Amino acid sequence: MNTFNKYLQQFPHYTPSAYENVLPFLSTKTIKSGDYFLRQGKTARNIAFIEKGILRLFYLNDGKEVTNCFCRENTFTTSYKSLITQQESDMSIQAIEDSKLIILSYDSLQKLFKKDLFWQQIGRLAAENEFIISESHNRFLKDLSATDRYLQILKNDKELLQRVPLNYLASYLQVAPETLSRIRNKISRT
Repeated sequence: MNTFNKYLQQFPHYTPSAYENVLPFLSTKTIKSGDYFLRQGKTARNIAFIEKGILRLFYLNDGKEVTNCFCRENTFTTSYKSLITQQESDMSIQAIEDSKLIILSYDSLQKLFKKDLFWQQIGRLAAENEFIISESHNRFLKDLSATDRYLQILKNDKELLQRVPLNYLASYLQVAPETLSRIRNKISRT
């Protein structure tokens, strides 16, 4: 829980009492690589802070998995659309590595929003961050060629390449795994 407390301290209006207020609502969960935090078709009832590990958000398009996001340590993850609407999720969230999560339920989050403005701020900032990530990924896919998308990850996020299997990375880049292999081979020869 120390990691979560340190994460919260970066936000304005943090107080030790804000952290103390959340403690009774938190639980921890360890999930193995390949296991799911949320399956498509289920309603998101929790939000998770990733203390350790990496998870991917993906959906099915014509039976093929399309990875939308990789969530790593010190970030929150959930199907925000499902969490907010309390309807079935069109996304799945799966652990790529063994992961340790700090869980906060939707109902507990609503109680915290009413109790402390700090938590309203955290909720707003998490939603804003989700929007920025989604918009950035959409532009990334529309504006860059497959090779340029790979080069951008190679330049800005090399750690991702070491932690994520190639088939998931190809799905994220929206290319076939064979195409990604050709791109990587071409780049390694230059």
